[in-house]
Amino acid sequence: MPDVLIAGAGPAGWALAAHCARLGLQTTVVAPHPLRPWRATYGLWGDELAMLPPDVTAAEPVVVRAFTNKPHIIARRYAILSNERLLAALTKNVTAVTGKVVRIGPDSVDLLDGRTFRAKTVVNAMGSRGGTAEQTAYGVIVDEQTAAPVVTAGEAVFMDWRSAHNTFLYAMPLGGGRVLLEETSLARRPALDFRTLRQALAQRLAPHGIDIDAPAVERVRFPLDVPRPKHNRVLPFGAAAGFVHPAAGYSVGEAFRLAPRIAAAIAGGDNAWRALWPVRARVVHRLRWWGLEALLSLSATETRQFFELFFDLPPDAQRGYLSGRDDPAATAAAMLSIFRRASGRLRLVCAKSVITGIRNVNIK
Repeated sequence: MPDVLIAGAGPAGWALAAHCARLGLQTTVVAPHPLRPWRATYGLWGDELAMLPPDVTAAEPVVVRAFTNKPHIIARRYAILSNERLLAALTKNVTAVTGKVVRIGPDSVDLLDGRTFRAKTVVNAMGSRGGTAEQTAYGVIVDEQTAAPVVTAGEAVFMDWRSAHNTFLYAMPLGGGRVLLEETSLARRPALDFRTLRQALAQRLAPHGIDIDAPAVERVRFPLDVPRPKHNRVLPFGAAAGFVHPAAGYSVGEAFRLAPRIAAAIAGGDNAWRALWPVRARVVHRLRWWGLEALLSLSATETRQFFELFFDLPPDAQRGYLSGRDDPAATAAAMLSIFRRASGRLRLVCAKSVITGIRNVNIK
C-alpha cells in the first residue's frame, strides 16, 4: 500500500507526487493517461521558475508586450513550459497507474474497471468542478515566419486588447520555431463559445494575411469562480483545491509553489489543510473573487481602460496581485491603486460589481 495516492495526472498532481517521492514517501499517480504529455500550453513568471526542475522551459521570450489603448512592456520575465521535459522530470520514483477514477475515499480509490487502490493519504488532483464564470480560448499554432506580422521572433504578446469583442490575443513562442496565436475570453458568465472566439481570431489576423486554418489547434475552457473546497477527509490539490486565480486564471504556479509545503505536511503527519488555505490566503481569494466580478461587468472599452491602469502599475504591484496568494496587503494595494486612478464611470462599475460579489459569496 503506497503512502500517497494522487488521483489526477495534470501538472499539479505530478508536482505534488514528485515532492512526496523526494521525501521518501511511496507515491502513486492514477489517471486514464498518467504519462501522456499535457496538451495545454502552460506559462509561468520567471520568478516562479525556481520552484521547477532545471531545463524544463520550451521558450523564454526576450520582450513581453501588452496592448490596451497604448503599448506596454511587461517588466517581468515569462516562460513557456516544455510539457514533455517537465513531465519526465516529475515522474521519477513515482508509480503510474492507468485507469479512470470513479470514486475517491479518504484511504482508497475505485477505478471504472473494478480495481481498488488503497493508500495512507489520498489526494484529489482531478481539476475543478462547477462554477459559472469561465475562461475560454481558441488558438492556432503556426511557424515564426507566419506569425511575424503579429509577434516577432524572441518576443511575446501577453495581452492585446485591441478588439471589439472584449477578448485579447495571447501570442507566445513555443520553441522549435512555433508560435501560439490564441484569442482569449478572460472571464464570461456564461462562457464565450469557441466558434465566436475562432471568428474573433480570424478577424484579428486577417489584416496580417494570416490564415487560421492551421492543423494544430488549442482549445481552452475552465471555470474561474469555483468556491474553496470544504474540509473533508480527502485532500484536494491544484484546481481541485481552488488554486485557480479567479480574476486571471493562473493556477500552475501556485501548485508548484505549494507542492513542497503540502508534501512536507503529509510526510510529517501534519494537517495539510491548514497549509492549503491559511487565513491570509483566504482573504486574498476573496479579494480576487471581487476582482473577477468587476471584470465580468466591464464593456470592451472599459476592459481596455482597466488593463491600461493595471499595466501602468509598478512591477511589484502587478506581481503582488497576480502571484501574491498569501499577501492581502499587496493584493488590496494593487486594487485600490487602480480604483483611485480610474474614471468615474469605471469606479462605479467596479464598486457595483464588488457589492454583487459580496452578496453572491455570502449567499454561497
